[in-house]
Amino acid sequence: MPTLSASAYVVLGLLEQSGAATPYALDREIQQSIGHFWAFPRSQIYAEAARLVRRGLVVEEQESTGRRRRTLSLTQAGRDVLAAWLAGPSENAANIQDEGLLRLYFQRAERPPGNAQIKKLAVEQGDAHRRKLAEYRNILASAQSESPDATRSGTQLEPTQAATLTFGMRFEEMAVKFWDEVAERGQIDGKPHPKE
Repeated sequence: MPTLSASAYVVLGLLEQSGAATPYALDREIQQSIGHFWAFPRSQIYAEAARLVRRGLVVEEQESTGRRRRTLSLTQAGRDVLAAWLAGPSENAANIQDEGLLRLYFQRAERPPGNAQIKKLAVEQGDAHRRKLAEYRNILASAQSESPDATRSGTQLEPTQAATLTFGMRFEEMAVKFWDEVAERGQIDGKPHPKE
């Protein structure tokens, strides 16, 4: 099995779900789904698609007239590689890249404005995570709607997608609690805080 980047598997997985798609359609799908938990720059879609075409995992068809859109679809080899990856071991833990945590890490209580800056950061981060939590809850509410519009617009979630969304909500709930605790203390005392 060829070694591919995680981004390549994102493209393969989305193409398997959609059947065929333009890079623009893939970008929109990423922004509405995977983009909530996997950073994926727009330019990477085009580069990744080109690499997958060269490897024979994706086929590209381009319109001969008009906008000359490129439509991508999986080859059988692409389906096989995706299936093998999905069935293979998953030993990597989450890689959190959170700017709020990075800023907190480098704060110093003795650096002006010290604890006031830490508290400000904590309040801002708590609010940001509350907004993200509300967004996830809205997605879930929309997906659980049994209206014909929800089904037509594709907002119904597969059980695995609902589980991923549940993880996102739990993560945001934990982050809100963490940042609220930091804001409430108004300082960082340097001691680990045991689980309640």
